[in-house]
Amino acid sequence: MVLESIIDPHNAEKKPWHVFFIAVIFTFIAIFISNVLFPSEISILTIAFITILFVPFFQHLFSIEERKDEEEAEGKIHQGLLQRHRQIITIFSYFFLGIIVATSFVYIFLPGIGENVFSLQAKTLESISTQATGHALFDAAFWRILINNTSVLVLIFLTSVLFGSGAVFILAWNASVIGVFVGLFIESLIKTGMATHVAYLYGVPLGLGQILIHGIPEVAAYFLVGIGGGILSVAITREKFTTPEFKEVFRDAFLFLVAAEVLIIIAAWLEVLV
Repeated sequence: MVLESIIDPHNAEKKPWHVFFIAVIFTFIAIFISNVLFPSEISILTIAFITILFVPFFQHLFSIEERKDEEEAEGKIHQGLLQRHRQIITIFSYFFLGIIVATSFVYIFLPGIGENVFSLQAKTLESISTQATGHALFDAAFWRILINNTSVLVLIFLTSVLFGSGAVFILAWNASVIGVFVGLFIESLIKTGMATHVAYLYGVPLGLGQILIHGIPEVAAYFLVGIGGGILSVAITREKFTTPEFKEVFRDAFLFLVAAEVLIIIAAWLEVLV
């Protein structure tokens, strides 16, 4: 496939910022295809097409990361968990940010299309409400957020294990929801009289800043659990369960899962306080 050949996982690990531009381009392509072929289902199909475009890339990337765990088990490298997988975490970040930027761009500069494309995302934002009391650990909102985000976390892990890159769909969906949130923030700036292009340039970083405190640990948790499930999926297809290599991969996946849940707890606590 031509589009698959555009991204080389080995090159992406050396220059992860390339993934940002590819994510922007692929998001535009996904929106265009969905709008032409399935306009009535464009909102969810846009995310589906983004997933289709990126799955081969991430599947190859997970294979590379799984081999790093094999080398660690064999004593060929000696690196900590995060150091060993730092490249793919960075790549996930650029992938996520690219979808946010493309989503908010379409929402603002192509309003006739954007409102239709992201109708489900807008409804999701409308359904999100948090009531902070200052006593996060004893607040109903805290437990509601924690249970919801933990459910998403488990879903990402399971889809990653079962489908390899299954987490890409959920991550793309969450990125598009944040993109619409940023778009709505930019709209509020435009209503004050600010020029559209100026509002966009200011609105993207400022809009992201609105969710920065709780958003970073939450999104990081999704990255970690997606990576853990992805490399475990590759290992299951390659290794015998009793080999040291598989045990190393399983250990890493478990540590990613635990670390991700800790980040989710922190994110929920911050969300009800801020």
